[in-house]
Amino acid sequence: MLKVRAVSDKEAALFLFCFVYYRSIFFVSFSFFKYIIPFCLLIGACNGPKQTYSVRDLVNGKFKADSSYIYSIPFKTGKNVFVIQGYETPFSHKGERALDFKVKTGTLVCAAREGIVTSVRKDSDKGGLKPEYLSEGNYVIIRHADSSTAWYWHFKKDGVLVNEGDMVTDGQPIGYSGNTGYSAFPHLHFEVQGTDAAGNYTQLATRFYTREGAIYLRPLRFYRTRR
Repeated sequence: MLKVRAVSDKEAALFLFCFVYYRSIFFVSFSFFKYIIPFCLLIGACNGPKQTYSVRDLVNGKFKADSSYIYSIPFKTGKNVFVIQGYETPFSHKGERALDFKVKTGTLVCAAREGIVTSVRKDSDKGGLKPEYLSEGNYVIIRHADSSTAWYWHFKKDGVLVNEGDMVTDGQPIGYSGNTGYSAFPHLHFEVQGTDAAGNYTQLATRFYTREGAIYLRPLRFYRTRR
């Protein structure tokens, strides 16, 4: 016959303590696996290596979450212009993120973004494909609110309309295109320099307003200036 022994108060208290202790461990462990581990994985995903995008990815629209500044094509609103060279194209932009717009000498050039003029040259009448012409181009450099700078090159002699220290607005005329400096034909060379995702100051690919939306321009295509 099974004998039942009365449990003392001390034993009952010990049993209750063990029950509560191991029950809490179970639920803490369950909560850890259910909530803490997924949270850590999420943090790791957010702080892990950032995805980098090539110029090809950008112009093909593979970078969907793009919050970069949208520029205006640097000409009078409504003007149709041809991009003769794009980012990293082989003729003279190999390894460079810059654009060449094929326009006639004397075409009005406008600021692609508001800013302050930091440097200009307007007195050169020399141009061609000889190495000595690399430093002979007339230009305008405009610094923006985020410390990036836009560089406009190859203005005609005395064709720059702004001076150092001038404040300019988006679409304001800044000069007339030409063929000075290292240049094979009349065109406007445009590039933006600024800080990239890695903290390096370098040339940046930039988006522009077009009838297709905010996009990275492709070479050998026409685009109409919009603002």
